[in-house]
Amino acid sequence: MAQNRVRERSEIAAQLVGYASQARYATRANFLFDGIAFSDSTVLEVGCGTGAWVIWAAINGAKQAIGIEPESDGSTSQTLETLRQTVNALGLNETVLAYDYFLHQLPMEEGKYDTVILYNVINHLNEQAVVDLHENQESFSQFLNIATDLHRRMKPGGTIIIADCGRTNFWDCIGLSSPFAKNIEWAKHQDPVVWSRVFVSAGFRLLDIRWSPLQPFTNITANRFVQYLTCSHFVLRLNA
Repeated sequence: MAQNRVRERSEIAAQLVGYASQARYATRANFLFDGIAFSDSTVLEVGCGTGAWVIWAAINGAKQAIGIEPESDGSTSQTLETLRQTVNALGLNETVLAYDYFLHQLPMEEGKYDTVILYNVINHLNEQAVVDLHENQESFSQFLNIATDLHRRMKPGGTIIIADCGRTNFWDCIGLSSPFAKNIEWAKHQDPVVWSRVFVSAGFRLLDIRWSPLQPFTNITANRFVQYLTCSHFVLRLNA
């Protein structure tokens, strides 16, 4: 019965958060959260957009799921209102909370979160420093401060999930725009090994680096070579 309820809610949520089907939504979620149990947990998503992952966490048993999205900083107008409408439609008002905050505006509660999610947002936390953090100590230090802040907020052993496009991509290397990621400014991204160095320096422990599958060919596309030829999209997971 409980699993049927999860599926029913995820079918409704999928379209509301921008996925073409429940199957695609679930496939992406299962890849991101493989091995992570949300039951009775506390979750934070930084740059939550329309709330795909705080909603997924809540549907799958999270005690509280908090999403922050600073609408004044370039996100689509009314994004949080859309999220709140989705939360209301799913009956998750007591579980999912959404705030118009930057990370530094979120009150510090040390050791609160079991899971922290940064999905396609890490580079936006400092778009100037991200350009040269791999070779500039000052830029590295700015992101190290962000990672340290997140580490303080997390429970020991909790998991942080960072998904983004890496910097190294075939199309950029040959001076062309990728037909799979036409709007990506590759210089404003970093490869997962760079992000891993930042977060390990803040006290995290590397869990794994994964290359995102392309749907519907998930079994043959979740590897570095395919992503190098397409979007360079990775998922980096670390433990606090």
